Amino acid sequence: MGPLVLALVAALPAQDVDVTWRGDPRCTQHGFQDSLARYLAGAHESRPVRVTVDVRRDGDGRWTATLDLEAAEGRSKRTLRGRSCAEIGDAAAFVTAVVVDPGVLTRPAEGSIVPAPDAAPADGSVPGDMSSETSAGDAAASAGDLTPGTGGSEAAVPVASDAAFVTAGSESAPPAEIEALGPASGAADEAVPSGLSEKPAKKSARPRGFVRVAGGLEALGMPRVGPAVGLAAGLVGRRWRVEVTGLYRAPTTAYTQIDPQAGARVRLWAVGARGCGVPRAGQVEFPLCGGLEAGQAIGAGVGFAGGRTDRIAWLALVFGPAVAWAPRPWLALWFGADVGVPLLGGTFSAAGLGRMFTIAPVSLRAALGLEFRFGRGGAG
Repeated sequence: MGPLVLALVAALPAQDVDVTWRGDPRCTQHGFQDSLARYLAGAHESRPVRVTVDVRRDGDGRWTATLDLEAAEGRSKRTLRGRSCAEIGDAAAFVTAVVVDPGVLTRPAEGSIVPAPDAAPADGSVPGDMSSETSAGDAAASAGDLTPGTGGSEAAVPVASDAAFVTAGSESAPPAEIEALGPASGAADEAVPSGLSEKPAKKSARPRGFVRVAGGLEALGMPRVGPAVGLAAGLVGRRWRVEVTGLYRAPTTAYTQIDPQAGARVRLWAVGARGCGVPRAGQVEFPLCGGLEAGQAIGAGVGFAGGRTDRIAWLALVFGPAVAWAPRPWLALWFGADVGVPLLGGTFSAAGLGRMFTIAPVSLRAALGLEFRFGRGGAG
C-alpha cells in the first residue's frame, strides 16, 4: 500500500490543492497527503483549492484542526476534533477532497478513516462527550458551503462543530455500521451540499474566462521607445489559453536629417489573436504564446507646412513568454515580453524632406498587468 499511496500523491496536480500545514510539529501533513491521494484517486473533476490547516493538541489530549478553505466559489472555515493526529488529518483530507471533487461522496476510499457511528447506550442515554460532536458526513455536507464574497471576514463564514473519527475496520464500529455510513448510503445522499453536484463530474475540466489589463513599453517598431497599453480576454485551461488582444502604442516623433524640426509623429493600434501553452509550478504559470495581429501605423507630419496624416497597414506575427502569479483563484499578476515581426513594411516621407521613418523589421514589447479570472471550471 505504501508505494501505491506515494504514487497517488505524486499524481495529484500540485496546482489544484495548495496546502499550508502549520501548528504542532508532532502532527505532520504526511497522513493528510496520503488520505487526500486516496480520496481523489480516480477523480473526474479537480477544482483549484487553497487550504490552510492549523493543528494543535488540547489539554485533554485530543487534537484539533482548523481548516481555512478557499476556492473560486468563496471561502469556508471549520474546526475538526479527533483522538489522534491521524484522525484529524484524514478528516481534513476528506473535507478538502469533497471541495476539490464532489464525486468523492460516491466513491469511498478503501482503508481510509471514516466517521464513528453515533451509537447510543442500551439505556437510551447519549454519551456526554459525544453530544457536541458531528460526524464526518456532516463535515462533508458543509465542505462545499463556500461563502462567496466574504472578503476574509470570519463573521460570514460557517464553522463546523467537532467531529469524532475511528479507523475503518477497527473494533470501535462493526463493519455493517461503517458501511452504512459510507457516501453511497441514503444518509450521505441527503448530506450532499446544494452547492455541489452528487453526479460524477465530466472528465474534462471546463475552462475559465479572464480579462487582462496591462501597460508597458514598445521599442523599434515605432520611433524610439514609447508607452503602450493592452487589453486581452479569453479562456484559460489547465495547460493552455487562447486570447483576443488589443494594443495601442502612444505616438512618438522621428525627425528628418534635413530639418531637425520636421518629422513624423507615429502611433500604432492593433488587434490580434493568439494561443499559449501553459506550464505550471504551483501558483506560478509560464505561458508561451504565439499569434497574429493586424492594425494601422498612423503618421502625422509635424514641424513643416503642408504636413498630412498617412496610414500604413500593420500585420505582424507576435510571440513571446510570460509569467503569471495567481495568489487568488480569481486574480493573477502578469508580466510578458513579446517580439513582433511586421509582415508589411512601410515608410513615412514628405516631399523635400525625404524619408522620415521606416517601420523596423522587429518590434520589442514588455508589459505588466492584472488578470481577473471568472467561472467555476476546474481549470486555471
